[in-house]
Amino acid sequence: MKAIKVLVGCAVVFPLVGTAWIPLRTAIRTSVPSEQAQSRRTRIVAILREGGDSFRVNRYADALRIFEKARDAAQTDHLDDLAARALGNIGSCQFAVHQYRAALRSFVDAAHAAERVGDRNILALLNANIASLYAEMGELNAAAEWTETSLSHVSGEDRDKHEAKLLIQLASLRARQKRMPEAIALFGRGLDAADRRGDLELYANGWNRLGEEYLKRHDLARAEAPLLEAYRIRLLNHLALDSSYRNLGLLRLEQGDLYSAGVLLDRAVELAASPRGPMPTWDVYHQRGRVRMAQGHLDDALDDLRIARRLARGWRWSAPADDTARVGAENWLDKVHAALVETGNRLYLENHDTALIRETFEAAEENRASSLRTLVARRSPDAAKLPASYWEGISRLQRAEIQAVRSSDPAAVNEAVRSRAELARMELETPGIPAPLSEDLLDRARAALDPDSVLLTFHTGPSVSWLWSLDRDGLTLHQLPPRCELEAMVTHVSEALRSDAADADAASAALYRTLFGGLDARIRRKEHWLIALDNGLFDAPLAALRDGGTYLVERHVIQTIPGVGMWLEAAVNAHPRSTSRFVGVGDAIYNTADGRLPGGAAPAAGALLLPRLVASAREVEACARLWSGESVLLEGEAASRENLQRELARNPAVVHLATHVLESGGNEPHGLIALSLTPRRENELLPPQEIAGWRTGAGLVVMSGCHSAGAPAMPGTGLLGLTRAWLAAGAHTVIASNWATPDENGSLFRALYRHLGTNAEEGPSAALRAAQLEMVHAGDWRALPRYWAAYFAVGTR
Repeated sequence: MKAIKVLVGCAVVFPLVGTAWIPLRTAIRTSVPSEQAQSRRTRIVAILREGGDSFRVNRYADALRIFEKARDAAQTDHLDDLAARALGNIGSCQFAVHQYRAALRSFVDAAHAAERVGDRNILALLNANIASLYAEMGELNAAAEWTETSLSHVSGEDRDKHEAKLLIQLASLRARQKRMPEAIALFGRGLDAADRRGDLELYANGWNRLGEEYLKRHDLARAEAPLLEAYRIRLLNHLALDSSYRNLGLLRLEQGDLYSAGVLLDRAVELAASPRGPMPTWDVYHQRGRVRMAQGHLDDALDDLRIARRLARGWRWSAPADDTARVGAENWLDKVHAALVETGNRLYLENHDTALIRETFEAAEENRASSLRTLVARRSPDAAKLPASYWEGISRLQRAEIQAVRSSDPAAVNEAVRSRAELARMELETPGIPAPLSEDLLDRARAALDPDSVLLTFHTGPSVSWLWSLDRDGLTLHQLPPRCELEAMVTHVSEALRSDAADADAASAALYRTLFGGLDARIRRKEHWLIALDNGLFDAPLAALRDGGTYLVERHVIQTIPGVGMWLEAAVNAHPRSTSRFVGVGDAIYNTADGRLPGGAAPAAGALLLPRLVASAREVEACARLWSGESVLLEGEAASRENLQRELARNPAVVHLATHVLESGGNEPHGLIALSLTPRRENELLPPQEIAGWRTGAGLVVMSGCHSAGAPAMPGTGLLGLTRAWLAAGAHTVIASNWATPDENGSLFRALYRHLGTNAEEGPSAALRAAQLEMVHAGDWRALPRYWAAYFAVGTR
């Protein structure tokens, strides 16, 4: 999220401004005489050079108009190679002023033009530009994959010109992927290449990026030298200094030199007001706000952070519509909202101005689950309308996921990463962006609560965490320990409950006191608790926390919500109406020794062979018998993707999945739902990416498999994985598990459906609570929290 003129900060955009021209022999033939064609090419080349001159001095609006003129002329004369350059340059101008969706559209159009003339060099550079855009959004895996591909495809003179840029971009991405030794080697190669070419701007930018990566790791000793070297080169050669002031200011902040940090960030803010473009203005206001907060100037800090928040709104809504970009944007912008929350709340503790906690509540919710809101708002088209290439990509991802699960081989994991990156590319042009949350979010939430309900929203931070409680009587703020302390308590409680440890009750009571002990008595008396969690708390077994000798579930109906915005929108937005249909999926065919597997095909190479879940048949059949409406059971070879998709399209009331849930490979593993082997002995694994692209109006999705809620959590985005994917597909509520539970005949779920059938108006969360209470009073091993406390409900209804 730094400058991107050619290479500044963490992003690289290569303006194709008329230096690496496509040879005439690659031009598309036209009907005009060659002399006339040459004259037109020369004229368009001159226009491109003129635009490049404006771009290099940061006159982006002028450059954009000139490049548009070149594009129009090239398209009129059917000169696709020059049209590709012009379109790529238009995208660079749009990128420079943070018009990300427009830039992406231009880059994609330019790539299509380059493909028509078969020029791999231009196509590779355009892919690098798209990678830069995704790096800006924080989507690192796809960006690294595209950059590496670009580096391998650029050849000849273009490789000599652009190798240094690509190496430094890839180095930055590897560092952000926590592959620092590889990043350092790439930085070295990139800096050497920039030095050989005498490219001082790129050379300085490479040092700046290296120093910034050390700074992110709080390795201040190693960060200082490269940051100062970048500053020296820029100062001596009259190059842009904005990112140097920004990074040196942050270095001084980390070193405790608050005066110098303030002076440097003041200068960075001054430069941000000039039309230099690439570095997002919200970032420098955010960083200066941090310095002012550290100096104790809370009012001044809040002023800066309010500006940063307003500017960041535009940055967010200019981002591409696909999920990877949205998640990345949330990750970046969470830092702005977190700083504003901490500053505003600290001021509130000093002056008790309730307008401040209203502001911080809405700031915390603005970024929460924004990408999920986008997925739900744009709801993917029906499967029949998606191109065949998309489903081919899904198939490649499935095969790659299988190999990654079977083997820890880095090549298998990398193939899964490449497959996910390919799908992200296919989703680049997906339309549909929800409107920003309205300014009266708190008032709307308060009005939507019934008298016996309370909204509890958490925000966890590195130095302090917060809990807001909202009911019809008003909003209250509670200060909590830092995220790391809360996360350690959650881990301890979960492990103690799973192992029936002697200190399990004491640990769960301590976590209850920490999270909820400060709540007013009127809040603790409310029966319905709607809870928006934050990083470090998603694994908390809330139902089993102890309050005065009783479990929390004995006093409250607990429903987790993705965010206040989604909860409010679900109440007013039109959704497909659920039918009364129950769909159960269980006892799938998982290995070739299963006698139910149809014959006629040899075992597929590399297929996963999993144990049969015999009890899952009893589970889904018992649940179906307790359901008052129509039921469909997908068992054995019928437990297939095709059959499940068909049933989901009918908007069932319930989908119950009693299947294996496998952990994917990679640094950020997520769940994969395992369905039956196909007649060709191939695995069918459902990844979150595929599920999120489906459309259903299912009222409830239950995943009874072990660790079905397992997934990484990201700032702002929350818990990724299968629960989020089902909500994105349109499910109203999802019930999932935080840890492994015994494969038995489904006592908890039989109780769930019995209560859901007799008290449907109370909803799935109340039915889950009733089922858990039955287990608490069962008088056998099922009364232990290690069985029933693994499950939780998340939804918007």
